[in-house]
Amino acid sequence: MPVNKKKTIIFLFILILLSLLLGGLVYFLFLKKTKSDPQQSSFDSRSEVYWQRLQNRPEVLQGPGYPSDLRDFLETLRGKESYLWKGDRDKTYAYLLETFPDERGHVLYAVYVAFMNWKEKVMEVEENEGISSYEKLTAVNRLSEEIFPLMIRNLIFPKHPTTPPVWLLSYLEDYVQKNPYSYARERKRIFLKKKQELYKTEKWEIQSWESPMFFQKVVDLIYARELLEMSEEERTSYRSAKQEELKVDFWN
Repeated sequence: MPVNKKKTIIFLFILILLSLLLGGLVYFLFLKKTKSDPQQSSFDSRSEVYWQRLQNRPEVLQGPGYPSDLRDFLETLRGKESYLWKGDRDKTYAYLLETFPDERGHVLYAVYVAFMNWKEKVMEVEENEGISSYEKLTAVNRLSEEIFPLMIRNLIFPKHPTTPPVWLLSYLEDYVQKNPYSYARERKRIFLKKKQELYKTEKWEIQSWESPMFFQKVVDLIYARELLEMSEEERTSYRSAKQEELKVDFWN
């Protein structure tokens, strides 16, 4: 092999090797960073430092001078940004720094940016027509866990006794939709098992929030095949009997 040709091949090999190394470096420094843990970034350079600090000391949000109802505060601020400031995030930032001097404005802005990112992702989930309502609830809950540390999550999404019945009904709807030929006995078993799992030690309080409409929907889902063959009068008495039966069976 001629010397010049050999040198050319070696040069091209070195050039390809350098290109691969450079590509790997770019991926590591820039592209890989965008796939980091969403909880570790609020996706805004102005709030990045404060969001990182909040991971270690989220309790500052419960300190003096901070909103007592964080979810209401964030939703109100979102409305102002959308309608009053025409979506201008810079005006939101300026408003917070003016209204909450010292560190508070920066901290609240970091939380707001994370909240808006959560909202954007939730909208994508809700617009997905290919998944059930229960799958949407599960996906939204998972997003909350990924983006917000536990204490901040509890401040923005405080537990309420109406939440478990909503999850339970969505779960049953999802099961019936995916198992249309299942028998009422199996549907009832699945329902009661999930109810025990969701209500846990707060059974009395949560059950007090179950509405008559909730039980009617549950009975209609579990006993859909049986109800289909009845007259309207028979359905009324059957629903009533099955509702009472479900309440009793839950405690047995």
